[in-house]
Amino acid sequence: MKNLFFLFTIIIFALTSCEKSKNNQDTLKTSAPNIFATDSVKVADSISVNKMLSLAFQSSVLVFPNIKNKTLLDSIYAVKNIALSDYSASNLQKEINGQKEKFYTETKLSLNDFSPEFKQNWEQHSYMKLFSTLNDFMIIQYTDDGYTGGAHGYYNEIYKVFDTKKNQTLQLKSIVENPENKIWTKILMANYLKTDVGNGNAELLLVDEIPLNNNFYFDKENLYFLYNQYEIAPYAAGPVIIKIPFSEIKPFLTPEFKTEVGI
Repeated sequence: MKNLFFLFTIIIFALTSCEKSKNNQDTLKTSAPNIFATDSVKVADSISVNKMLSLAFQSSVLVFPNIKNKTLLDSIYAVKNIALSDYSASNLQKEINGQKEKFYTETKLSLNDFSPEFKQNWEQHSYMKLFSTLNDFMIIQYTDDGYTGGAHGYYNEIYKVFDTKKNQTLQLKSIVENPENKIWTKILMANYLKTDVGNGNAELLLVDEIPLNNNFYFDKENLYFLYNQYEIAPYAAGPVIIKIPFSEIKPFLTPEFKTEVGI
């Protein structure tokens, strides 16, 4: 009788284990792919135009294998002036190769109007980076820099926030209840003075009032606005990032945004 009970217990345990294993396998099969997964395509090339000038081109573009919504993809790549019917890795690679050839061709044509009198290296660099994610939000950093003659090179940095649930770019009006409210100029100035550039005074500013702009991103505790060179400060100041704690501006944020971020 004991042996029969023992055998029956083993059979029940085996059947239960099989069912659990099957359920685990089903869970793995039906789990959603990581929407934030990325790959990238790159190009890095240089040519010698003549004895005085060489050109270099570098570009890195993100690929999102698990994002299928065309509207969202169009928005993501619009910042880089890329518009394709299919944003596959191979198509994106062709696109940036085409941008390289365009840079070479247009630069050579420009030499008819201006040609360096001493040896120079002209460059164009363009990059995309998955900066951060928070809940359904994906923040992408776009940077461009280079040098094509003149006193100094150029640098530009852009941040865009994408709502992967609504498949759209997050607009400032979805975060701030009243962007036109003059309180924002006071908030931005107060927090600018806390930056390394502001350093307690406003002498470097090129503007009397700092406006809200669309170059923003956020984390769980702060809202950030980035101002590129010459927007509010001179070239030597570099890009200026103003960090505003959510604790200071909670009454001015939209209820929906506060819920989505958990403020």
